[in-house]
Amino acid sequence: MSLIEPGNESVKHFRGLHLYHTGRSNCSARVRLLILEKHLPWMSHHVDLYTRANISEEYFGINPKGVVPTLVHDGRVVVESNDILLYLEEQFPEPCFTPDDPAERKAMKQWLQRSGDIHIPGIKTYAYAKVNAALVQKTPEEVAKYRALQTDPALLAFHAKHDTPGSSFSEQDVSNAEALLHSALREMERNIADNGWIVGANYSLADISWAPTCTTLERAGFPLDRYPHVGDWYQRILARPAAEKALTNWFRAPHMGELEMAAGA
Repeated sequence: MSLIEPGNESVKHFRGLHLYHTGRSNCSARVRLLILEKHLPWMSHHVDLYTRANISEEYFGINPKGVVPTLVHDGRVVVESNDILLYLEEQFPEPCFTPDDPAERKAMKQWLQRSGDIHIPGIKTYAYAKVNAALVQKTPEEVAKYRALQTDPALLAFHAKHDTPGSSFSEQDVSNAEALLHSALREMERNIADNGWIVGANYSLADISWAPTCTTLERAGFPLDRYPHVGDWYQRILARPAAEKALTNWFRAPHMGELEMAAGA
């Protein structure tokens, strides 16, 4: 569990659930989705990545990688989106989104781990190469500030591929990302065809973790239509009231001030 000791002392005094997140982040969206599925009250702290709101000593003092999401619960800070899902499931067990069967629980956690493992080399690389890199181009001053604050080697290497003039993701980077994504989606397609959900016959944290990834991939033009059972599964999740609020509304309007709201609004 990624509980950390924040350098920013102010968050230690927070009470209740506070989520630092951004609109079009699939990692943020999975946490919003679980919070809304559990009908939990929460306070939104929208971190606008398009205006580089995360590139500050204040935010790096909350999340040492400067990424979203970050959960603060009664002064405790949890980072890494899939760890946040597990934390919320433990702290607020009803309604439950974890299978009863031990083998299915293990499989669910493996799917959470898998989404984390392929986030940078797969999901993030594909989305940035196809859509996002031009949208989040930094100025030289922002690049210098980011590199001074960031200590994570993987994130430094990733952003070096697009944040300076003339830099870009290679064809091999994109090809590797596509291979990782297709491998995961082929397995998802089989599982959903057999059982209706990624793990077993019930909606679980595995589905909550992966549904926003499909939103990100769909926006980036990934050929999800090759996976009809995944497509049906995704539409069933989008039809849930929590998904409309957690995914659809935020992905449509990531900068809207009126979306700075407590849960359930």
